[in-house]
Amino acid sequence: MTAICTLCFRLEAQGQVLSDTIRSEAIQEVTISAGHTANPNSVSTSRKADARLMQATGTFQVSDVLKYFSGATVKDYGGVGGLKTVSVRGLGASHTAVAYDGIIITDNQTGQIDLGRFSGSQTESVRMVSGPDNDLLQPAALAAQAAVISLNTDRPVLNGRKAHGYAGTKYGSFNTLSAQVGSGFKAGDHNSVSLQAEWLKTSGDYPYIQDNGADSRNMRRENSDVERIRVEGALFSDIGRSSSLTTRAYWFKSGQGLPANILYNGNAARERLWNRNGFLQSTFTTPLNNRLTLRFNAKYGITYTRYLDPRVNNTQGKTDNRYTEQEGYFSGVMLYRIADRLSASAGIDGRLAGLDGNGAEQARPTRFTLNSTAAIKYASERLTLTGRMNHVITREKTKLREAAGSYNHISPAAGLNWLAWPAAGVHLRASFSNTFRLPTFNDLYFEQIGRRDLRPEQASVTSAGIVIGNEAGNIYYSVYADAYNSSVKDRIMAVPGKNTAVWMMKNIGQVTTHGLETGLELRDSEGSIRPALLVSYTYQRSMDKSYSGSSTWNHQLPYTPRHSASAVAWVENPIVNASCNLLYSGEYYCNGYNGPEYRMPSYYELGCSLWKTFGLKSCTLSLRAECINLTDSRYELVRNYPMPGRQFRLTTTIEL
Repeated sequence: MTAICTLCFRLEAQGQVLSDTIRSEAIQEVTISAGHTANPNSVSTSRKADARLMQATGTFQVSDVLKYFSGATVKDYGGVGGLKTVSVRGLGASHTAVAYDGIIITDNQTGQIDLGRFSGSQTESVRMVSGPDNDLLQPAALAAQAAVISLNTDRPVLNGRKAHGYAGTKYGSFNTLSAQVGSGFKAGDHNSVSLQAEWLKTSGDYPYIQDNGADSRNMRRENSDVERIRVEGALFSDIGRSSSLTTRAYWFKSGQGLPANILYNGNAARERLWNRNGFLQSTFTTPLNNRLTLRFNAKYGITYTRYLDPRVNNTQGKTDNRYTEQEGYFSGVMLYRIADRLSASAGIDGRLAGLDGNGAEQARPTRFTLNSTAAIKYASERLTLTGRMNHVITREKTKLREAAGSYNHISPAAGLNWLAWPAAGVHLRASFSNTFRLPTFNDLYFEQIGRRDLRPEQASVTSAGIVIGNEAGNIYYSVYADAYNSSVKDRIMAVPGKNTAVWMMKNIGQVTTHGLETGLELRDSEGSIRPALLVSYTYQRSMDKSYSGSSTWNHQLPYTPRHSASAVAWVENPIVNASCNLLYSGEYYCNGYNGPEYRMPSYYELGCSLWKTFGLKSCTLSLRAECINLTDSRYELVRNYPMPGRQFRLTTTIEL
């Protein structure tokens, strides 16, 4: 069903670096990211949500906190179980990579990662980089992407204890119930183990208004129930004095209804979707000496998807599609410090992925992808320069019919960051990157609409901006502004084929985006009363530049508002912690042709929360109460997929 959701979407539409030694770089990066949302030393726009920000925004799913990042457009089909994808700088969700503890998550079938299935609980941080990254130990598959969202999980912090544990529950509107348990403990002198399990169930039957002028009706969402369970465990090993090995096992299972597009008087949906996803991954990092560091990643993953529509006019009377995708992945990166201020790295990734299905006409493709990268960085007290060259080779086979062609592509990237005014913490930065994304298995092989002659999408992004990060007494403040221009050539879209009932995938020209991202952060990290404020604003002019004579020439891309903004304010104090958050989106269009009939109105969403932690004899108890969409604003992010109105949530957590 993920494939069908994707097709529907297409149819509808920080501190200074004093030296460049391996050890000092690692320390500086950790220090910067732990306390501040923006990294002033980055050559690209970099934003990070730590545990404090995620708590202030009431992050339930990872996609929730990304709504507060400038430059990110979240596409949400509504409710807990609705598909949630993110597009950065108008490039589309397929150009945004998602990494889990440094290893890329892929979906060769659809190309889109549903961020709604990643819980905000026990997530240490969420980081988004738009453009080249300063990190030379980044795997080649991530370095080749236009934007990267990194999800970093918690490592057990035992503070001299042998073990700790926690348990928590969440109860919210629309019969939403979630429970989680976890434990961390030592396993020998150099090993620690983390175990987590989380269960969620909701009916999702939130009310909405079916607008039809004088005959508007109050309705409730149907077929929106969701049940999910996530189980994962990790082993952290310190080998020798400086090497480390992390191994993680992950299992996710879900069953849910698929709510329908709410066309007036439409029949209730009956489609169902089941997902099972598991992977085993490992990362080994070792500095061989004070100049050379090696990092190796390995992963095996399997995904099972079943989509059922019990009401189809065919010989079986139903559609029952089942897919199994398997993938093996390995990467190696070498970082070498040439001199005090000069470092270089080289890396290579290999990935073998295959898709199988239950249909007699399934192509059953297999794809081998080889990514390689070479990078160099110069870092002094005031200047950082990076350059990178990425190369990708693919080979494809099918068990049925002809396979798509092979690809061979080189993509450059470069960036600089200059500390122009050290006393004020003023940084100037600029970057350029060229990337491309392969057609997905659905693009190439999905029943009648796939085309094997599709070309990859090629994207380029140029960005320049200013960052001011400094401290005044106990107050840390940061201000940034980045202007960018992005372009996507050979866009892959679904268009009518021989008639309007039979569609096909096609490369249809070019999209250009001019944009501006800006934000402000204020934090007081000391004292008994610690206020904080985070504000961001994004302007995006994403235009169809395919054909100068077409009806959509210079029209704004679907579901891309020109103006969007967010704000989060919170205060931590001995009495009770409190936060207030605001999301705003200007009007946008649900069609490539920007006619008034396709205009989507602007909207805002206001939320607030209170939380407090009580220290008991042998444990701590945390209570949290929050209201989402306090003013009961009714809006849609995707046409005919209404978002929930006002809702409440209560969270209780106990830690031992």
